[in-house]
Amino acid sequence: MPTSPFPRERDALWPEQLTAWERATNMPLFVLAFAFLAAYAAPILYPDLPGWAATASQLVNYAVWVLFGADYAIRLWLAGKGHRVRFVYKHPLDLIMVLIPLARPLRVVRMVLVLVEVFSRHARTSLRIKAGVYITGITAMILLVSSLAVLDAEREVEGAQITDFGDALWWSVVTASTVGYGDLVPQTGTGQVIAAMLMFCAIGLVGLVSGSLASWFVDRVSAAEEQAERRESAELSRRLTALEQQVAEIHTAVVGNGSSPEKSNGDKDASASLPPNPVVPKQPG
Repeated sequence: MPTSPFPRERDALWPEQLTAWERATNMPLFVLAFAFLAAYAAPILYPDLPGWAATASQLVNYAVWVLFGADYAIRLWLAGKGHRVRFVYKHPLDLIMVLIPLARPLRVVRMVLVLVEVFSRHARTSLRIKAGVYITGITAMILLVSSLAVLDAEREVEGAQITDFGDALWWSVVTASTVGYGDLVPQTGTGQVIAAMLMFCAIGLVGLVSGSLASWFVDRVSAAEEQAERRESAELSRRLTALEQQVAEIHTAVVGNGSSPEKSNGDKDASASLPPNPVVPKQPG
């Protein structure tokens, strides 16, 4: 599973053969993740399923685990000799899903990644919208899987408070939103581990949502200020143009009503060419 839901950001990090493999296996892994979700949820939501249906669901879970493990091993090999350590470092969730059985429900996150990748390829939208779709999908999947997991862990325990899917979904929403009413509390160790994982995931998701909203507000304010500056600049330019036109009109009026510079120079030349006035001597009285 890629660390980034956006293929253009991912392609530059890894060899081309790894990128080609991930693009080719996105849709099959999406189908596997959907099959895993159905096989995982069916026995929990419908505990009275016949034995063959429960066995089939268990077989699907094992098959999906094997195929996801094979996909991780192939991608690790395709990463190349000098990139395998970085691949493990950059894909911790994939390794956790393969090694830890309790984290296997997180495979459904692959569904969200594939949907976002298809959405980013075929839709001309901003990065913020793509990130919003990604965060929304991841949040919905985490709430769904947490509800199913805690219901599976708590329902058959004596004194359990979470006994149906409605209670489990309410508990997941309350826990993820960090409200914590305390009306529903897991009684088993597995349920408490699920609660801890959900709280840690929720802290990160709340931070992402808060950061996205803050960035959105800052961008909106910056856009408004930039638009106001553009309007002010346009108004100043309009006034400057009008002032220049007025100055040109005044200059035209002054030059048209007064003496032209050529005429004034001609008069000066003519007066300079005339002989000086003779001095008439005074007659004696």
